[in-house]
Amino acid sequence: MGTIMALIMSGFFTLMNTGFDDGYFLRWFLAWIVAWVIALPLATLIGPVARKWAETLTGN
Repeated sequence: MGTIMALIMSGFFTLMNTGFDDGYFLRWFLAWIVAWVIALPLATLIGPVARKWAETLTGN
């Protein structure tokens, strides 16, 4: 979950902030590495709590 979220969001924000040119994919990759280092531990730590909240809200 954290990996895919970081990949999509870093790609989107890299495109929005710097545009699409020859260096886009390198900038995206570098941004993804930074985002992944943050997103993976957060998804691991917060994921179970968020799942419990969602179950409580939906009545499951």
